[in-house]
Amino acid sequence: MSWDSEVDVVVLGTGGAGLPAALSAVAAGASVEVFEKAPTVGGTTAVSGGIIWIPAHNRCPEGELTQADALRYLRAQSLGQMDDALLETFVRTGPTMLEFVEEHSALRFDVAAGFPDYRPELPGGQPTGGRSLSAGPFDLNNIGEWGQRITSFPADWSNVGIDAETRARLHVQIEEGSDLCVAGTALIAGLLKGLLDAGVTPHTNARAEELIAEGGEITGVRIALASRQINVHARRGVVLAVGGFEWDPGLVQAFLRGPMHGPVSPPNNTGDGLRMAMAHGADLANMGEAWWVPIVQIPGDTIEGKQRSRSVRLERTRPRSIIVNQAGHRFVNEACDYNSMAGAFQYLDPHGGYVNDRGWIVFDSVHLQRYGFLGVAPGEPVPDWFCESADLNELGAKTGIDAEGLIRTIDDWNRHVAAGADPDFGRGSSAYDGYWGDDSATTAAGKTLGPIDTAPYYAVPVSIGAMGTKGGPRTDHDGRVLHVNGEPIPGLFAAGNAMAGATGRAYGGAGGTLGPAMVFGYRAGYAAATGKSVDLK
Repeated sequence: MSWDSEVDVVVLGTGGAGLPAALSAVAAGASVEVFEKAPTVGGTTAVSGGIIWIPAHNRCPEGELTQADALRYLRAQSLGQMDDALLETFVRTGPTMLEFVEEHSALRFDVAAGFPDYRPELPGGQPTGGRSLSAGPFDLNNIGEWGQRITSFPADWSNVGIDAETRARLHVQIEEGSDLCVAGTALIAGLLKGLLDAGVTPHTNARAEELIAEGGEITGVRIALASRQINVHARRGVVLAVGGFEWDPGLVQAFLRGPMHGPVSPPNNTGDGLRMAMAHGADLANMGEAWWVPIVQIPGDTIEGKQRSRSVRLERTRPRSIIVNQAGHRFVNEACDYNSMAGAFQYLDPHGGYVNDRGWIVFDSVHLQRYGFLGVAPGEPVPDWFCESADLNELGAKTGIDAEGLIRTIDDWNRHVAAGADPDFGRGSSAYDGYWGDDSATTAAGKTLGPIDTAPYYAVPVSIGAMGTKGGPRTDHDGRVLHVNGEPIPGLFAAGNAMAGATGRAYGGAGGTLGPAMVFGYRAGYAAATGKSVDLK
């Protein structure tokens, strides 16, 4: 084989898994090259809320969060889909990863005070928070030109979506014109600063196309640059950290368990790592799962020529709105965590098919004037696709929702709201339900329950999408990719959404994607560089 360059460890991807992997490998003494297919670095992590979920640590002001509680909580959500060894590894490694990253980069983490777990009522859950940590603000001047080379959405994206919602909830405000960044941008910038200081500069516009094997061992990777292909020799290992496959319609149809109508990530995650690993016999796991999220798709709203999908959370959580199907029936707790909503949207009726796909968010004029909706501020003209209607019969005619069913549903809803509870789906009964609701209310139920009784009425289509996929090559506790025969494929590692998710179907809390990504990126980079496992304290 003719090599164009040679290095100890090659890392593919520059998100929340790739940068920790590269940082870990270089800190262990390896020479490292990092390749990113996009023209900017950071991937989906850069446009996220930048929160990581580390379920056991001693940084919580209210006292230590134990490994035993963390494992009880995650196992309560497992539905038999978790690899218990990987789960324990994630829980045990979290504190060590935090210390490593803070020692070797400019990142500093703070507990996101009061941010509850997504299922806090389960055994081991944390209703008062403590497991979600946010990256501190970062001055982009500290990374020079790279401050303008971090992945971002177009400017008008920021008024709708999880990143904007998270910033608002954490009360993060940056003055206009400031070079301070927060959320996912800060997370990537801090990691990147550590990597640049260690002498590693990522290559952008550099797409990995093929893993190169010799004698059954992965020894390098073929990279497509703007004008040519190069073969890069990886003496010790290649780490796949290129994200999932949510932007590849063929893979989505082949693997995901039910409808998924649009990703909310940047349009780069097209299954590159999955295909490369499969070509060398990688075993797969968790392929039906994604990091599910309800979405709205605004007419004419595109990104890189593709339909945008925007996450919707505040609008479905605040009072005076519900979600119904075409029959006018509610089918889910609208205020629950976004990942848990997928099962309701993907319910398969043996006679009617996916009867809840798609749904409608129905709300009244008081909701709109009090809170705004999807970036439309109170008092602003509403777009046609809000389906403004003088009464519920007209709303049914405009949307195709069965008007009689809708009227009965709203009558029932208003009666239950007056009694202070939702007996059908328990909305308002969990500490999480009120977190994104109306802050002026004093109870969890009051933050999310409210009548729908003041015309005009509105309805906006809502369906299920994904922040990323959770399936991929099966790995061991150090990120080594396993062959279908159960043995590691020598020289091949994976982390983040490019690996089979360690938490199975579960989504523990805010940062439940990035916590495992950083942990297994850290472990994979170290194992690739040294052939050993990290020492846990």
